[in-house]
Amino acid sequence: MRYLITIILIYSTILSQEVVPGYWNSLSTHVTVGVPLLDDETLIGGRIQLKVSFNDGNSFDDLGEKAIIEKGDIDDLKQVSVPADVFENMAGFQEGVKAKFIAQVWDRAGNSVTGSVSDSVLTVDQILPELITLEITSSNELDRTMAMPGDSITFQINTNESINKPIFKINEEIYEGAAGLDRSWMYIYPSDEADDGIIDFEISYTDLAGNPGAPLTQASDGKPIIRDATEPELNEISLFTSNPYDSSLAIKADTVFLTFRSSEKIRDINILLNSSKAAFLNEDSLFYTFYHIFTESDSEGVIPLLIDYKDMAGNVGETIDETSDDSEITLDMNPPAEFTVEMVGSLQGEIISESNEDKESGNNKSKKKKKEELGLIPLVLLSFTSLTILIVWISWFKIFSKAGQAGWKALVPFFNIFIYTKIVNKPIWWFIIYLIIPIGHILSAFEVSKFFGKNIVFSIGLIFLPIIFYPLLAFGKAEFINE
Repeated sequence: MRYLITIILIYSTILSQEVVPGYWNSLSTHVTVGVPLLDDETLIGGRIQLKVSFNDGNSFDDLGEKAIIEKGDIDDLKQVSVPADVFENMAGFQEGVKAKFIAQVWDRAGNSVTGSVSDSVLTVDQILPELITLEITSSNELDRTMAMPGDSITFQINTNESINKPIFKINEEIYEGAAGLDRSWMYIYPSDEADDGIIDFEISYTDLAGNPGAPLTQASDGKPIIRDATEPELNEISLFTSNPYDSSLAIKADTVFLTFRSSEKIRDINILLNSSKAAFLNEDSLFYTFYHIFTESDSEGVIPLLIDYKDMAGNVGETIDETSDDSEITLDMNPPAEFTVEMVGSLQGEIISESNEDKESGNNKSKKKKKEELGLIPLVLLSFTSLTILIVWISWFKIFSKAGQAGWKALVPFFNIFIYTKIVNKPIWWFIIYLIIPIGHILSAFEVSKFFGKNIVFSIGLIFLPIIFYPLLAFGKAEFINE
């Protein structure tokens, strides 16, 4: 009996202390109750029965099976656990209920004692918290969905119930410095810590019972925040005018056009052409066109150019004052000097009577026909000669190659003759002989035929029908024989 009194005193001491209430949430797997045991040998082999109440302690039901007291359990706090399925299938278990616990302890002989009702309770809360809104805004004054260096990004979370401090994972880095209370939390992220592009994030949060909400990876409106620290660039900058005679010149009422391509979409474009603000014409796939119509107020001469601009995040691009293709426009509004037309006259021909005209008509037609026929013959001869020279020239290109010389040497006048003397093993002074057209042509025909192993018949063919025999020699199977 003295052991039972001692156990009751221990329970009274522990249960009288203030204990923070706990929760049974969607992640819970076991109910664990700590039962203190004295250093009493009679407790070895005894039993412990947990009991639970869902009606504020008015009645208790056995929770799970009895636990056996081992030798190592005495003089310690024995942890008795009950699986979640057993606890959740107890009568009275439901969302929002508060569970109170007591324990009954038996010694080995069968004597038992029941502890007082514990102030420590488990509140059943298995409902997951839900997001109401997640607002993400940038401090960028031009576009709240863009961020440039120096801007900050604000995350504002609102949930349907109180949550613990959320944890932010932004661009693979963990941040726990959120500020807020209950259902509303805020975190300010400096964009300087991010790389260019979409700001990737994941927000984890739990309610006060520890139930996790679905991770947040995008704002409620679905719009991402894009970080942009890259200055825009312009290229393909060109100027031209509507002047029908020269697109680099202009007169009064002509239009000057400025075109350029941007590396990204730009805004706040300010363009001065001849110190006048240019008007926007169109934009197509980042290719922009502006224009200005010249008036009497424009200054003559080469017109100056100035382009200022920003990208959509506010990054300022480099000021442009010249074209990329060196194009420039000259405004000329001065007409030529005044003058007076002087001599005026007319040209007259002979008067031909109608009878003479009819008489000579037949003769003129006959003469005209003969002239046309005579003029056709030189044209045909010239065409044939030109074709022959071209084919022979091309053939010599191949012949030089077969003889071990670069083919292009055959195409250079005079230099080709010098190289030829080396191919046929002749002294340099033979250069003069080859310049004598009939003799040089005949000698070269016999020599080149010889060095390619051809007979005299082939040589005659090279002399009289070079347009046929030179291509046969150049593009045939004949090989150069260096004697």
